[in-house]
Amino acid sequence: MQIPSIFKLALICGGPSQERGISLNSARSVMDHLKSALVDIIPIYVDAKKRFHRLLPAQLYSNTPADFDFKLSRMEAQLDLTSLEKLFQAVDLVFPLIHGAFGEDGEIQALLESTKIPFVGHSSSCCRWMFPKHQAAETLRRHGFATLPQAILSHEQKNLREVIEDFFYQHALQRAIVKPVIGGSSIGVSSVKTPQEACQKVQEIFTTGLDCRALLEPFCRGREFTVIVFERLAAEPVALIPTEVELSYENNEIFDYRKKYLPTHQATYHTPPRFSSCVVAQIRMQAEQLFTLFGMRDFVRLDGWVLEGEKIYFTDINPVSGLEQNSFFFRQTSLLGMTHRQALASVLNNACQRYGFSFPIEETKELDHPKQPVYVLFGGDNAERQVSLMSGTNVWLKLLHSQRYAPTPFFFDPQGVIWELPYSFGFYHTVEEMSVACLNAQQEGKNWVSLIETIQRKLGIKSSSHSPPHQMLLHDLIALARRNNAFIFIAMHGGEGENGSLQRDLERENIPFNGSNAEVSALCMDKYLTGQAIRRLADPDLLTLPKKNICFADLIHCSLPEFQDLWEEYCAQLGSQRLIVKPRRDGCSAGIVLLQSAQDFARYCHLLSQKITCIPALTFTYQSGLIDMPSSFTGDFLLEPYIETDRIVVQQAQLNDAPKEGWIELTVGVLEQGGVYHPFHPTLTLATGPTLSLEEKFQGGTGVNLTPPPEEILSSSAVGIIKSLVVRAAQALGIRNYGRLDIFFNRWTEKMILIEANTLPALTPSTVFYHQALAEEPPLTPLALLSQIIEVSIARLSFCPHMDN
Repeated sequence: MQIPSIFKLALICGGPSQERGISLNSARSVMDHLKSALVDIIPIYVDAKKRFHRLLPAQLYSNTPADFDFKLSRMEAQLDLTSLEKLFQAVDLVFPLIHGAFGEDGEIQALLESTKIPFVGHSSSCCRWMFPKHQAAETLRRHGFATLPQAILSHEQKNLREVIEDFFYQHALQRAIVKPVIGGSSIGVSSVKTPQEACQKVQEIFTTGLDCRALLEPFCRGREFTVIVFERLAAEPVALIPTEVELSYENNEIFDYRKKYLPTHQATYHTPPRFSSCVVAQIRMQAEQLFTLFGMRDFVRLDGWVLEGEKIYFTDINPVSGLEQNSFFFRQTSLLGMTHRQALASVLNNACQRYGFSFPIEETKELDHPKQPVYVLFGGDNAERQVSLMSGTNVWLKLLHSQRYAPTPFFFDPQGVIWELPYSFGFYHTVEEMSVACLNAQQEGKNWVSLIETIQRKLGIKSSSHSPPHQMLLHDLIALARRNNAFIFIAMHGGEGENGSLQRDLERENIPFNGSNAEVSALCMDKYLTGQAIRRLADPDLLTLPKKNICFADLIHCSLPEFQDLWEEYCAQLGSQRLIVKPRRDGCSAGIVLLQSAQDFARYCHLLSQKITCIPALTFTYQSGLIDMPSSFTGDFLLEPYIETDRIVVQQAQLNDAPKEGWIELTVGVLEQGGVYHPFHPTLTLATGPTLSLEEKFQGGTGVNLTPPPEEILSSSAVGIIKSLVVRAAQALGIRNYGRLDIFFNRWTEKMILIEANTLPALTPSTVFYHQALAEEPPLTPLALLSQIIEVSIARLSFCPHMDN
């Protein structure tokens, strides 16, 4: 029997642009879904100075470019041109996944062409032609496509203000868009209402180094869309079914970086769109024409608008589409019945055929044992529901590659209904989107069957039936798990996921599940009770902050003088003139604000009384971004002293440490088996503001998390002390299976303050929990970590079914 050769695929990610964080997410996703017994993945990272570094697969899971640049500056991983060419010659295919400059402007493609290396995607000349926005628009205009008027602005122009004012006057603009000529992901894109605002935003593009040229164009009043176009083997383009982007454009809002890459109620994606069949046909036809016009290859993503009168404008060409797990690429391919692997393999096989060979197709093998069913449950109606969605879908997708477990996704909607989901339903941006899609699934599926089948035929995809989501209640899911001997993997954070109620239901029926038991879950969900449990230890080195429990409903009618009196009273009780306010039983940074005065205290109370969904940026001092609010405005809140941490910053691969009082913020994962606790290496979390934002915690490529912390920040002996104290805290709280503790540690006194304990820590694609597992010796991959969590939980129940009751 001939042993098949291993196909070597090099992924190039990173790059000099501000989109490099998205590039890392794309590369992780590709590695997750393509690495197999027949495909070996070689990750290559390009830093901000365009230097190449070969990575180990485990290193690709570091969260941000700042992590990479800092760590790689201390390693001998850089490749000179000779070594790089040698590496390229040793692989079968290169997949460039760099977004923005260097990756989409033709530079990396030219390098690969000069070394005659087979690669995925467009030629260098094609990229140079279509990536600059003004150049692409001019090509479209010359060939009869609808385009918007544009003013091209240069940092060298002397009459910049006059040009901008004239553009506003000529087109009678009440609102306009300013954006870099080169770039994507809405970085540097601004909505402006006056020539003065436009001039300011243009100057920001120049001074921040985003680009030396900027575009000014009218603001579109219509509906945004994005569409993926595939090239089939006969070099014929096939547009998929587009996605409509729905959001409010009031208050100068646009489809910005946060809305694109972090689940938020502020943006809703519709795949399929709500356009008429005629509009969809026009979008697809014009997208295919553009593919041919520019001479594109393999695949592309095109963004545009449907304006009044159903006129279609294409405004952005993305030569390298983002490939995050729930990206537009996978949303649209899943409608055709394609898995992540099948969609990626189709693109890569098209590229391989161009060079005269094929991408390996992994045959499904009969296993000598049945797989253990795993029901992955996610969603809910609390402030942590969107992170739960990211965790649940990520766990499900990772377990799909397991040889031991057979995962099925189950969505817990905000009304308490549970839906068993088909594959194509695992990519919705928010809980709200998924809920609406489940309710409308029957009719929506019928509306698009004919078009789906047409696209499948053109791409040579076997037609597959699209089963709708299956609806049930929690007791039905538990009964189903009993019948099928299934494990329930709880990926629900906060609320019913972590307060012990779900755990109690599963314990009654002896259904195996991950995480701690009902009693411990309820304890750790409540930050006030968690603090009391730690305080009872009376450990001089393991501390908890003093807390004041308050109910804002009692303060709604207070006057400012009354707030002043309360503020002075609480500051005296807590021993601090700056206080952190947070919900007692919510997480994910919801509603966490630094209060510095009675006026801040009154303002926060007023915002709660208004029941706003998020606090706008700059409402409070040092608040740079939005703060999502908790799911309940009637629950208790906590006030506690603000701990000012040492100012540690990673910039240009350099670590700058400005001590203040010795405190640093860390998060530490812990595994438990049979009462024995194993702590991971701690992660140093670096916040840009007074508290860690939702983006820094969960938006891939955003936060800076160093795992393990550098020796000059935290000595190995200090790490040993932290691990010991973390185990002590986990034991005191009774954490089972696994958990994550967020802490402050003082480098001078070696005392630790427990902030909170997470019995079901987030398992999103960029979570530090994976970073810490990969820092183990030997490294524990994300799939291996999830498998261990399941295995230990099943063994615990098998050994003693009633031990947690």
